[in-house]
Amino acid sequence: MGKKKKTLPSFEDGIARWMKRGDQAPMEPVDLAMWAGDVKFENDISDRTLFNERFIESRLGSGKLIDDAYMLSMLHTFFLVVMVAYVCTDPSLWYLVIPYLLFNSLFFLALWAIARPGGRIRFNRQAQLVQTMDGRGNVVAVPWRTVLPFFRLKMPGRVNLQLAFPPPTGVTHEGIVLNGVLWLDGGFDVLDDSDIPSAALRFEFIRRYMEEGLDAIQPSANLPFYSKPSGPPRIPTFYWVGFGPLIDRWAAHQAAKFRWPDEVERLCGENPDLSGHDTTPVASNKHIFYRYDPRGASFYLCDRNGVRLPPPRKSNLRPAAIA
Repeated sequence: MGKKKKTLPSFEDGIARWMKRGDQAPMEPVDLAMWAGDVKFENDISDRTLFNERFIESRLGSGKLIDDAYMLSMLHTFFLVVMVAYVCTDPSLWYLVIPYLLFNSLFFLALWAIARPGGRIRFNRQAQLVQTMDGRGNVVAVPWRTVLPFFRLKMPGRVNLQLAFPPPTGVTHEGIVLNGVLWLDGGFDVLDDSDIPSAALRFEFIRRYMEEGLDAIQPSANLPFYSKPSGPPRIPTFYWVGFGPLIDRWAAHQAAKFRWPDEVERLCGENPDLSGHDTTPVASNKHIFYRYDPRGASFYLCDRNGVRLPPPRKSNLRPAAIA
C-alpha cells in the first residue's frame, strides 16, 4: 500500500491550537490602529532600495542567521582547540575527533543556511501582498488582509512579533508552515523583540505603511537621532573567537548574489499588472483606537483623544499581553 499523505489541519484549527499555547497571545486585528499619540517611529527609512512607495523589505532574518553562525563558529573554535590539545598530549584520545566533526557540521550548516534564499520579507503595498521565499527557494505570497498578528514569548522576557497567514495551496514547507499556519517574522530591527510595546509599534509601522504609504511611517520629528533597522548586535566573544570578519565576508558575498525571482520583482516594480489581486488597502477604524496599559500589561480601546472607552460586550480587541 502507498504511504498516506499527511493531512495538515485547517488554518482555523491551527490557530485554535496556537491559542492554547502558553507562549502565544493574539494582537489587535489589522483594521484597528494604535492611538496616534503613542506612535513614535525611530528608524531611518531613507534607503529607497528597502523603503519606497511600492514595498518595504525586512532583512532581519538574514541578520539572525549570521548571528547564529558567529556562535556556532565560536563553539567550533573551542572544540578544535580542545581536541588538538588532548590528542597532541595523548594520541589514544583520537576518538575526540568524532564530537569535533559533529560540531563542525553544525557550523557548516549555518554557512549553508546563509547561502540559501530566504530571511527576507517584502510587504508589497501596491499589490497588498506579503512576499518571501521558503527554504527551498520557492516564492510564497499571501494577501496582507488575511494577517493575524501574534506575540510570542521568548526567553529571557522578550517578545517576538509573529504574523500568521493561511498558507497558499501547495505551500507546506515546515520551515514556515506549522500546524496549518504560515508564520512570518514581523521584525525589522532587533529592538522590535524588546517588549510588548516595541513589538506592537512595529506592527503599527507595517499596518500604517500598507494602508497609507511611506509618508505614514516617517521617523518622528522630535527624536534626537534615527537609526537604520539593524540585526543582532555583535557580541565580542562570539564575533572575534568565531572569526566574525570571515563570516561577514561570506554573508556579504551571498547577499551580493541574491536576486528576488522575477515574479516578485514584477509585482514590486513600477506599473505592474495587478489584475487578479485585491489591491484595496485595509482601512482602519477612524473613531476607535487602542493603547497599551503597562500597569495592567494589556491593551484597551480609546477614542481620538486617547481616552479609555468602556469595553464593548463583544470586542474584536483581543487580550495581547503575555504575563
